[in-house]
Amino acid sequence: MKYAYEDLSEDQFEHFVVLLCKRLLGMGVQGFAKGIDGGRDAKFVGTAELLPSKADPWKGTVIVQAKHTNGYNRSFSEGDFYNPMSDNTVIGKETSRIKKLREANQVDHYMLFANRRLTGNTESDIRASLSERCVLPEASIMLCGIEALESWL
Repeated sequence: MKYAYEDLSEDQFEHFVVLLCKRLLGMGVQGFAKGIDGGRDAKFVGTAELLPSKADPWKGTVIVQAKHTNGYNRSFSEGDFYNPMSDNTVIGKETSRIKKLREANQVDHYMLFANRRLTGNTESDIRASLSERCVLPEASIMLCGIEALESWL
């Protein structure tokens, strides 16, 4: 089933992501009020219930970030969202925030949700870039596009 995520407001999409994370990670997911969030729309501390698997769950601090666009049929690979040569993109700006959190020992795992299409090559490229630039293992980074959102729903 296809959902019109672009018709949600930014706040509604963020609330949806927090609710979804409560199911994936656990009820301890903490969403935050609107305002300057330092790269955190939600946080979970503990042992995840379902991610990345029940057999080998994430342990520690998981930071969740939701990025919403009102555009239709948008993609993670578009230049405004990800360009490895520019820090003036959504991913570029998030990278600096993740680095600060990592330096302060406030993130062990990172999840980025967006209402955009995510291809396998782009997912690999962004994860590798974030891993290298933020000193975070690739296995501790999860990117979630429309495909993942729809499969979970």
